[in-house]
Amino acid sequence: MDRDDWLKIQEDLKRLYELHESEISHPGKCREFNSRVSIFLQELEDLQVNDLADRVMELLAGCSPKDFSPCENRQYTKASLERLASRIKEKMEKS
Repeated sequence: MDRDDWLKIQEDLKRLYELHESEISHPGKCREFNSRVSIFLQELEDLQVNDLADRVMELLAGCSPKDFSPCENRQYTKASLERLASRIKEKMEKS
């Protein structure tokens, strides 16, 4: 993978993080977040970034979308997204 691939992954994760944080005021966005994370997972698998894909699968396992109530695992999901961002940054520095 080249730096452009890592930059795209980093940008996609940033958008997911922003969407997740916006759920505080819009609980209905939880399903949209879950759907976008699933697409992100597929992209990681297509790029064969399996270690990150495993982390995203764990994130999805703890995500149970709700339409009218706040995320019960909000802090866990937020921390998972932050850890993913750190791992991506490390991989970018190595490439």
